[in-house]
Amino acid sequence: MAIPGRQQQTGIWILGALGDIASTLTVGTLAIGKGLASRAGLVSELSPMSELDLVPLDSLVIGGQDIRHQRLIEAVEGVYRRSRTFTHEILEAIREELAKIEDDIVRDEAFAWSTREPRPEAGSLQDLVVRQREMLRAFKKRHSLRHVVVVNLTSAEPQTADNEGFRSLAQFVRLITENRKDLIPPSMIYAYAAFMEGCSHINFTPNVAASIPALQALAEQQGVPHYGNDGKTGETLVKTALAPLFAHRHLRIMSWEGFNMLGNGDGKTLDNPANKAAKLQNKAQVLDDILGYPVHSDIAINYVPSLGDWKTAWDLVHFQGFLDVPMSLQFTWQGCDSILAAPLVLDMVRFSEFAARHGESGPMHHLASYFKNPMEVEEMAFFPQFEQLLSYAQQHLATAREGKDSTLQVTG
Repeated sequence: MAIPGRQQQTGIWILGALGDIASTLTVGTLAIGKGLASRAGLVSELSPMSELDLVPLDSLVIGGQDIRHQRLIEAVEGVYRRSRTFTHEILEAIREELAKIEDDIVRDEAFAWSTREPRPEAGSLQDLVVRQREMLRAFKKRHSLRHVVVVNLTSAEPQTADNEGFRSLAQFVRLITENRKDLIPPSMIYAYAAFMEGCSHINFTPNVAASIPALQALAEQQGVPHYGNDGKTGETLVKTALAPLFAHRHLRIMSWEGFNMLGNGDGKTLDNPANKAAKLQNKAQVLDDILGYPVHSDIAINYVPSLGDWKTAWDLVHFQGFLDVPMSLQFTWQGCDSILAAPLVLDMVRFSEFAARHGESGPMHHLASYFKNPMEVEEMAFFPQFEQLLSYAQQHLATAREGKDSTLQVTG
């Protein structure tokens, strides 16, 4: 049944379309559409969010790009062999649909540069912007899409040093014209092209992407919603839920040590100290922000190939109680990274399309609970962050019941 104002489909353009999270997202979307899997893990299926006029999962069109030269079915079969997170029956049932999506995945190694290895031979920034915009435009036209949400699921980049050229859009465009690949990483170009094409943008990575003032100004100028950074799926999710418990019982945390192990492509990338830096910073900052005092918190991320997509974290919380007696809590978290992340991405695609359709633009602060380092949000505790999403949904539902035209501005 067609919903007024949404006769056309919505596109998801995935950056890193052949990775484990993207492959799992694709399998999950198709499996749910065929009634082969439940909707567990999708926050958008919880009330009151489920009562919003969200785009149905079966009206999402998946496409994207990757620097790897691999077929989509090969990527999906790789996830199946390594993780066994979906059955062979599901894989066989969606082969035909996977073959169709294959036509919408672009392989392009030109985007495999970093500020530490600019690779000038791979094309200028101006050329890459043109190519990126053409990809998005072609995808939208090919499927007559009403709206496209660009999702960054690429690997972690080396940390980007702040630069005066990031302050304004004019300065940023000048850096592109000057081909400053030593300053501008791929994530910024992806965000820039997305906004120029009127696409929403979700940055699930720890990369800078749209966080700089110049790109935030462009998003407002283009009237598109966006949010990031660094999806919160495992150890940090548990931290942001548990830390307030200690604060509210006045139990002082003396140290919180975390040891993380993962063996997928993300783990391999994070084995490089330069790529690991932003991830460690995002994981470490949440405790001080929640507790209001500095905590000794060493965090390690180790690449363990045999674990594959099953990331494992061991945490030790050393805390002080009445009469200054020291006590401790230890927990082990093991979860499949892609299974935890994929439904969150689908949630945010649906919320992004909803926001765009209702004339909202700028940072979607109500999505803070999905991220380790949420843009322009100081609150790091999970449940207060989640309350922002609940309030957002309730406000829209109240407006709809009153019969008003919902053109709310995205606010925290």
